[in-house]
Amino acid sequence: MSLSGSSLLLLEDEPLLRRRIAAHLERGGVEVTSVGTLAEARAALGTLSFDFALFDVNLPDGRSLTLLADKVVPASVVTIVMTAEGGVAGAVEAMKRGAADYLVKPFDLDELAVRFARA
Repeated sequence: MSLSGSSLLLLEDEPLLRRRIAAHLERGGVEVTSVGTLAEARAALGTLSFDFALFDVNLPDGRSLTLLADKVVPASVVTIVMTAEGGVAGAVEAMKRGAADYLVKPFDLDELAVRFARA
């Protein structure tokens, strides 16, 4: 499955990583909306529609899992969360809240398309 032609909300507070991920996905034909805070993500989710979402878990203004728990992200949006914190507990929490998959940073950018395709 190709992600080309899809739209994705990228929530990552680290600007360099956010730019790298967005550039990689855009080269593959994905329309990326990049934000760095929960507040920006909530605003984007309130005004735009997305096919996919990629969320960093820990952000300066909270945890992105609240977006899933509060049902801010529509069920139709395939969401993958990423974090520098490894471990099964974090993965289980993300999945319980509606994430389709979980990535531990650092990860290979080419793995993103594979993970979204599997989800």
